[in-house]
Amino acid sequence: MISPNEHLILGILTEGPQHGYRIEQIINERGMRKWTELGFSSIYYILEKLEKKGLVASKPSRGKEKKEYQISQLGLEELRKASLERLSQPKPTHSQLMTGLATSFLLDQKELLQTLSLRKKQLELDLLSMLEEEKQIPDQNPVANKLFRLGQTMLEAELSWLNQEIKDLKGGSNDGL
Repeated sequence: MISPNEHLILGILTEGPQHGYRIEQIINERGMRKWTELGFSSIYYILEKLEKKGLVASKPSRGKEKKEYQISQLGLEELRKASLERLSQPKPTHSQLMTGLATSFLLDQKELLQTLSLRKKQLELDLLSMLEEEKQIPDQNPVANKLFRLGQTMLEAELSWLNQEIKDLKGGSNDGL
């Protein structure tokens, strides 16, 4: 199976041939940076890996030194299989949060409260930013709408959970929320 980063790049390539820098721009323009750990420096490495697997093909891009990549038929088939699997099989979506919670016993109550409060503030900013980005993207396609709705729902759910945890850490008081 292809990795999540390979999946993301192949998905972008279904829209047409791209070079690595344009893939980076698309990731930033669509707010994907908020939910992917794909760094700019990894894009060309992954493209080369996909080419070796036969999932993409490259060609020189109009006299530039950059290569332009396009998804192959095999790449489309693998992407389709990976999409079916990823959509049907729930996997941990908040592994860093879950890992931190698993060892949160090492923190005293004040540290945990401060840490969760910082996370809450950042998520509130992320949600506001997401809602603004959604308004500014003209003629969104149905997939983009699904991504924004899922992202918004997940942020709202986590904020609800954080509010309850913070309330509990404060002894049930709503002061300062």
